[in-house]
Amino acid sequence: MVMRVAVPVLPCRDVQAARSYFTDVLGFDTIFTWETPPSYAAVIRDTAEFHLYAESSVGPARVTVIVDDVDSCHDELRARGADIVEPLADRPYGMRDFNVRTPDGHLLVFSQPLTENG
Repeated sequence: MVMRVAVPVLPCRDVQAARSYFTDVLGFDTIFTWETPPSYAAVIRDTAEFHLYAESSVGPARVTVIVDDVDSCHDELRARGADIVEPLADRPYGMRDFNVRTPDGHLLVFSQPLTENG
């Protein structure tokens, strides 16, 4: 048995607004939405996939997205208007990363290992 991928499922007060943030600001594509207005949606960019579901009470999640070029990712998302709340920097734990906050308060940490073996 091989586990292939884990997909974060994030609670959102407004699924349509969250989906729009992921597509318009973070550059994801919509895989599907369910119901009108949507109570569930899935978005993807390359192999990073998120599912979004309607929930009136939202506690923030923290999800790390490993990228192959964190500097270009940072520059692109900054230009697209992402809410960058922790600047791009080399971290003592061996990663170069930055944090983006979604409208529901979730933190997405875009990260790249500082060494090729990381």
